[in-house]
Amino acid sequence: MSLLQDIKKKATQVNFVSTGISNPDMLHGLPHGWISTVSFLRTPEEELPKAKSVIILGLYAWDRAFNLTVDSSYLKGRKTSKPVEPSESYQLYYEVMRGKAWLIVDYLSKRGFDSLVSFSIPLKTSAVRCGLGCQGKNTLLITPRYGPRVRLVSVITTAELETDEPYKEDLCRDCRRCLVACPTKALTPHKLTINRCMTYAAERPDAEDVSSDVRKLERRLIERPTPNSYIECSRCIDVCPIGETQRG
Repeated sequence: MSLLQDIKKKATQVNFVSTGISNPDMLHGLPHGWISTVSFLRTPEEELPKAKSVIILGLYAWDRAFNLTVDSSYLKGRKTSKPVEPSESYQLYYEVMRGKAWLIVDYLSKRGFDSLVSFSIPLKTSAVRCGLGCQGKNTLLITPRYGPRVRLVSVITTAELETDEPYKEDLCRDCRRCLVACPTKALTPHKLTINRCMTYAAERPDAEDVSSDVRKLERRLIERPTPNSYIECSRCIDVCPIGETQRG
């Protein structure tokens, strides 16, 4: 069995449902640097200077609970027994995927390849480049089997692996369900107005760029299992008909 076959087998064993292979050259031209004020995206070479391959792994998020975030910033300004410094934030799907992806890193490291887990490269567009699906009108990766219900992580490695072909099909076609379902009208086809997104508003309770109408909807519609946690809005995911029968 080849190294590539071994990697894909290991990924399946830890319940990743998608595995695509690209390399730094294939990912040139993708968005890097600051994306709005939300995240700073890096190239594979910035993450690992001698990178030769990028493995994109997809986890099927079959339940909204995968979108749970616990954020201590909600405690700021409240009466607590201890000061909350520094603030901490944990997203369940990141924690789950990081642990699974490290098993792939460990496998590669034992074979002499430098490797690391990264959420910092442009994952959605990289996934398209290595054949996992298309980028949908809701800006998320849309896979043929699971629709947008896949969360992504990358493993960057010095191992030189055979690459997959980019995905060409437009799975959304004329569908507009996600655009209609967004309560704050944050979506236009293939574009997200980030400060109208309820998840952005929940992540930044003190953000001044969130309008009052969005803030009211966020406070009313975002699920909060505890005072310091929330479940990210998934309305544009829930209404997608692609992969609907795969949901648990």
